[in-house]
Amino acid sequence: MTPAVAAPQWRIGTDRRRAARTALAAGADALHLDYGGAHRGTPLGEPAALREAEAIAGDVPVPVLAVNHVNDLGLAEERGTANPAALALLERAQDCALRLGAGVLHVPGFRRSTPATAGLRAGTVEALRALCERAAPAGLALAYESPLGHRELLALARRVGHPALRLVLDTGNLRDAGEDPLAFAREVGAAGLLLPDLHVKDPAVGPAAPGAAFAELPALLARSAVRSVLVENDYRGARAARLPEDITLCRAAAHPTHSEDPR
Repeated sequence: MTPAVAAPQWRIGTDRRRAARTALAAGADALHLDYGGAHRGTPLGEPAALREAEAIAGDVPVPVLAVNHVNDLGLAEERGTANPAALALLERAQDCALRLGAGVLHVPGFRRSTPATAGLRAGTVEALRALCERAAPAGLALAYESPLGHRELLALARRVGHPALRLVLDTGNLRDAGEDPLAFAREVGAAGLLLPDLHVKDPAVGPAAPGAAFAELPALLARSAVRSVLVENDYRGARAARLPEDITLCRAAAHPTHSEDPR
């Protein structure tokens, strides 16, 4: 089955309706929305914003709701407990995801949410377990990613120990962390924890040419059971023309003209 190609609203702009139009015009099959907050747009916890998002979901599928604002708050506290403010935010976001018909809540673990110490890792485990226990009865999956290496990330996920949890493969973030996306797909997939929605973007550091990330996508698709690919480069302002280009590259990668070695 050919994977769907999704666009990220937060990489297009904070105006969700305009981002949806842009994504559809560029040829995307789906749109991942951001919950909002701070400089990320109006939070979906506000009724008018949620009604607008529900209308958008009626025009284009919204399979994932991301909560990037949690990176500003911090998911965990150093003393080894979940951050109550972050948990409250994510619980509101879970409710919004269900209203939108999304099947996945994306919880990033970067900046203030990076589990860089033993205390923060313990608090992250506590937070993710609580969120999974709340999400699972509604059929909602919890997708988590962080700059941890895949072995540390697998260890953290096993400590959570909940079937609602999945780990995100993001090619750019993995390359920035010194990780091999194919190794991540192999190890995390073998553990049954790989989210079948891949994220593809160029790394933030290094000399990679624009679009280079898509060169490894055929091997990733051969390695994993993928239902969708999110193109996640920066499409704001003058960079908007790159969105249809990336979508085209993604579709081409799903139909390689020569066989790929998935090892």
